[in-house]
Amino acid sequence: LRSRPAAMLLAVLLASAGLLLSPRPLEMHAVAAAPRALAPAMAHHVNDKGAKKHNSCRPRKSRPSDRNRTPPSYPPLPEPTGPVLIGSSEGRIETVTISVSPGDDAAALKAKLTAAGGGGAGENLFLGG
Repeated sequence: LRSRPAAMLLAVLLASAGLLLSPRPLEMHAVAAAPRALAPAMAHHVNDKGAKKHNSCRPRKSRPSDRNRTPPSYPPLPEPTGPVLIGSSEGRIETVTISVSPGDDAAALKAKLTAAGGGGAGENLFLGG
């Protein structure tokens, strides 16, 4: 009688050892059957964007030569002069007034300017009005 319970105990132990030593436990089968959409993969924090990211990645002045750098000294700009007309030898400005109609072409406008005392067509500037 002793050999029969021992044989049954040995069979139960071997069967349980086979379950424990199997390459894939029973728990993994249950998890693998669940769809992937039930476990969302979300970030833990928001990434920096725009100016905040560029400011965090910018180079820092770490050396004394960088910290003590002075701005470059450029030569002074020349003094601005008044308006100069291209093609005018004296640089003088004359103001003339003419009346323009929608039917005037380039030849009619040139004739009106010459009659009013204005120069050639290349030396005129229309200021509106």
